[in-house]
Amino acid sequence: MHLLLRMTVALALAAPCAARAQTPAIGNVLSAVTLPFNGDGAMDRAVLVNNEEGADLYLFLAGDAAPTPAGPGLALVKKNFVWSGGMWGSLPSLSTNGKSSLIVNSENMAVGRNKWRQALTVARRNGEFVVIGVTYTAFDTLDPKAGGVCDINLATGKGTRNGKPVTLAPAAIKVADWSEDNLPKACQF
Repeated sequence: MHLLLRMTVALALAAPCAARAQTPAIGNVLSAVTLPFNGDGAMDRAVLVNNEEGADLYLFLAGDAAPTPAGPGLALVKKNFVWSGGMWGSLPSLSTNGKSSLIVNSENMAVGRNKWRQALTVARRNGEFVVIGVTYTAFDTLDPKAGGVCDINLATGKGTRNGKPVTLAPAAIKVADWSEDNLPKACQF
């Protein structure tokens, strides 16, 4: 672990000033996973970093990705990709689906009466990182009839809302373009 920390600091010090702005502070890392985004056998990395406004997603490609001024293999940084309620204990996290997709989990289960959980599935398609799936659960602690559950495959447009099938126009969304405004209507409760 000490060797990894020393290597990270060495890379940060050797990088140009503009690149240093892209290097996340190690103390702000919320979650990190490895997965084979490219399908080339090399293990790529995803890192979720806390900031004052949300959580930033850093995607690094091994193998075929050329180093950038921001670091070896840094392919994408999406600022404020998901909400981070750090001061209330609802911290986002990363996981994988056991294939080549990343799952970005976020939630608000600690503050207010309206609670929610969200899982965004991120994959690499045609050289682009895209959100291909949304699973969303919402409920109101004071109104048991409010809220619901949706699970939508954005790539196919098929999914469920409260256990019933729904169909949308297929529309995977680039990670660079994702915002909470992109949540499908079927997932808005």
